[in-house]
Amino acid sequence: MAGDGALAVRPEIALSWKRSALSGVDPEGRFDSAPVAEVDPTTRLLRAARPVLDEIGVQIAGTELCVLLADPDCRIVARVFDNPVVERHMDGLGALIGSRFGEDHAGTNALGTPLEIRRGVVVNGAEHYLEQFKELSCYGHPIIHPVTRRVEGILDMTCIAPQVNSLFAPFLQRAAADIEHRLLEGARASQQRLVDAFHRVSPGRQIAVTAIGEDLLLSNRTAQEMLDVADHAALRGLAAELRPNQSRTVRIELASGEPVSVQVDRVTGAGGGALFLVEPVRPRTTPIPRGAAVSAGCRIRRDLTRLQEQGGAVAVLGEPGSGRTAAARDIVGDRAARWLDATGIAVRGVDGWLAELVGCLRSDAPIVVEQVQLVPESVHPLLAAALGGGGPRVVLTGCPESDLPQPVSALIARCPDRIEVPALRQRRGEIPDIAQAMLDEIAPGTRLTASALEALTGAQWPGNLAELEVVLGKAATNRSGTRITVADLPVRYQAAGRVARLGGRERAERQAIVDALAACGGNKVHAAAQLGISRSTLYSRMRALDVSA
Repeated sequence: MAGDGALAVRPEIALSWKRSALSGVDPEGRFDSAPVAEVDPTTRLLRAARPVLDEIGVQIAGTELCVLLADPDCRIVARVFDNPVVERHMDGLGALIGSRFGEDHAGTNALGTPLEIRRGVVVNGAEHYLEQFKELSCYGHPIIHPVTRRVEGILDMTCIAPQVNSLFAPFLQRAAADIEHRLLEGARASQQRLVDAFHRVSPGRQIAVTAIGEDLLLSNRTAQEMLDVADHAALRGLAAELRPNQSRTVRIELASGEPVSVQVDRVTGAGGGALFLVEPVRPRTTPIPRGAAVSAGCRIRRDLTRLQEQGGAVAVLGEPGSGRTAAARDIVGDRAARWLDATGIAVRGVDGWLAELVGCLRSDAPIVVEQVQLVPESVHPLLAAALGGGGPRVVLTGCPESDLPQPVSALIARCPDRIEVPALRQRRGEIPDIAQAMLDEIAPGTRLTASALEALTGAQWPGNLAELEVVLGKAATNRSGTRITVADLPVRYQAAGRVARLGGRERAERQAIVDALAACGGNKVHAAAQLGISRSTLYSRMRALDVSA
C-alpha cells in the first residue's frame, strides 16, 4: 500500500501520495490507460520538441531507457524508446500516446508530480503510488515557457530499476532547456505570422480588424472603438473551432448589444492565432436611432435619476450583492433617510423592530426597508398603509420578484414604481469598467490587465458586486506591482474567460460536473458514478470544460 510507511518517504512524495488519495486514486487499482483524445501533431510543444526528441533517441541507444513527453494536461504526446522490448513493456503498463498521467489519474509519477510542483522530481520505484508502477524509476522535469512562465509540458526519463541514475536529472534538464529555447523562437515566429496577416488586411479598411493570438492582441482604430474585453473572449471562442487556414463567417451580438458579422480566418503557423473582420449588420428597415441600444447599467442610472426626482414609494429588487442598497441610496438622494433592515428582526424580535418602524413613520424622513421578503405578514398591513402615501416616502429592497413569496409580491404591487437591479452576469459588457472603478477605491493607482479583465468578464458571479469586490480585494493583496494579472486572481476565477466561450449545452454539462463533485466532496470516483460515466470520461470532460477539483 502507498500509505504504509508514509512518514519514511521524502516530503514531496508524501504530499503527492496525499494528493493522490484525495483525488480518489486506489493504490491497489489498475491504471486506466484508455487514451482520452487524439493528439494533435502540430501543437507548438511538439513542433519545438521534435528535433530534441530525435536527438535523445540517438543518445539513449543501448541504454534500455525510454523518454516520455506530456502536454500541460499531462497527456503523453510523444515517446522515445531504446528498443521494441522496452516499448512493449511500457505499452503493457499503459504509457500510451494520449494516456493521462496526472496525479488525479495515475497517482505519484514523474509526469503528474512535476506538473503539480513545477520543478524536477525523482520518483524511485517504491515511491510510485500505484503498485503496477513500482518496478519503474523515473525523473521528470517541467518545460516552462520563458515568457509566459506557463508549464508547456513535462519530460520524463524512465528505467526498469529500483532507483534512477544520478545522470538522469542533468540530462533531462538540458533537454527541457533546449525545448524551452525552441518554444521561444517558435513563439516569435508565430507572432510574426499573425502580425503579417494583420498588416496585410488592416490598412485602409473601414471595418474593425483584430488579430488575436495566445499572447498577442492587435486592433485597428475601428476595432478599438467597437470591441471590448468580453467581445475578445467571444472571438477567441469562434477561432478555437477552426483548423489552421480555415475560414468562416458568422453573425454574433457584441457585448454592447450591436449585431455584427464576423469573418474568422485561422492563420497557419500562428500558434492558434486568428484574424477577425467585424462589420455591423446593416438593417434593411428603418434604422434605429443611435443611442437606442442602452446598456443595463446606463438604463439603471437613468431610472434612478428619474425616481430621485419623483415622489412615491419604490421597490428595488434584485439578487443579493447586486447593488440594491446603493440604488436605494441614490433614490433617497441627499435627504437623511431612516434605514431598517428586516434581518434585524431575528435579533430584536418582531415587536422591537415594529416599534422602530412606527417611530420612523411618524417622521418626515424617507424610510428604506431592506430585505422586505423577511418582514412577517403581521407587519404587512402597516407597510401597505405607508406605501399608499400621506406619510414619508418608503423605499423597499428585496430579492427578485420571481423569488418573492406571494404575500410579499402583493405588498410590492402597491409601490407605484418598481426597479429591477440586473445581476452582474447580465452586465458582462460593463464588467471591465465596474471592476476598474471598484479597484480605484480598493487600491488607487492599480490597473487590471486585459487577461485579468477577460477572466473577470467570463465568471458567473453568483454573489454579484459583493463577490467582485472580494475577488478584487484578494487580487490587490496578491499583486507584486501596479498591475493585476490573471495569475493574481483567486484560482477559481483564472479560467473563467475560457469557460465564458462554452456553448449552452457545454455550460449545462460543466455545471452538472461541478455539482456532482461538490455533492461528493471532490471525490472523482463517486462523482463519476453519480453522473453515470467512467472516471476516465469524467477526467476528459473536466479538462475540456475547464473544471478544476
